[in-house]
Amino acid sequence: MRSRRLLLLCLITIGLSFGVSVSQAQAKPDKPGTVSAGDALIGAWRLVSVETIRPSGEVIYPFYGKHPEGLIVYDRSGWMSVQIVSDPQPTVPRASSREEFLAAVAVEKVAAIEGYYAYCGTWPSDPSNSTVTHHIKQSLYPGERGEEGTRHFVLDGDRLTLIAKTHEIGEDHQRKLVWQRLQKDKP
Repeated sequence: MRSRRLLLLCLITIGLSFGVSVSQAQAKPDKPGTVSAGDALIGAWRLVSVETIRPSGEVIYPFYGKHPEGLIVYDRSGWMSVQIVSDPQPTVPRASSREEFLAAVAVEKVAAIEGYYAYCGTWPSDPSNSTVTHHIKQSLYPGERGEEGTRHFVLDGDRLTLIAKTHEIGEDHQRKLVWQRLQKDKP
């Protein structure tokens, strides 16, 4: 029951953050004329690309394909949420409601879940080291709940690059995600 409440809180945070943070995309500066790096993360960001970089420098696309879509939201209260849909996007089951999705056969549900990734939690940042840490409270993958992941971030205008070091598919590598800030009147 507690995890359902937390998941509901994360989903509400997504909605509130999208509504509030997008309209306040320019963070309130600590000093006139400046914005702290941590405050500059606040808002909603559209996924531009995801690259996995092997130790040799080779770029591969093992999980999300070459053109995934997604959204990451950092809100002022310290909550964050991320959702990514793979390329190609899952097409089954063709359910228009939760009830229809739950009634679908297992193989269709698996196909839909394999093409989707989401988690939410809290996000302290360390601007002096250009890092943000995602404390995962809820995730599509139950094993990630309670985990944390630190990402190096680079802000360049309306672009945010997050780089995570990880060990997957039998090797150490970097995952580089590029996001573009969403403006209130630009989808």
